[in-house]
Amino acid sequence: MSEISLTEIEHRLIQAEENIKELFGKFNGIDKSLVATTTTLNTLLALVGELKAAIEELKSRRSTLWDKLIFAFIGAAASAAVTHFTGG
Repeated sequence: MSEISLTEIEHRLIQAEENIKELFGKFNGIDKSLVATTTTLNTLLALVGELKAAIEELKSRRSTLWDKLIFAFIGAAASAAVTHFTGG
């Protein structure tokens, strides 16, 4: 079995330290990207919630308008019937 010299050990240690620094740099970049992505997703979720609320409001407003129209039609029909039957 061949023995490893002290110089070779130092060289390998330096290489390992450089690799570790590179890995830490990559992990820090990934971490920053993850934070940015999470922030963007949270913003999108808030916007989707606002859109959902606005759509629900529009749905209820539309039915309210139809209700008013139907009640106006019924009222007009009732007025016309009363006027017709009372001879007015």
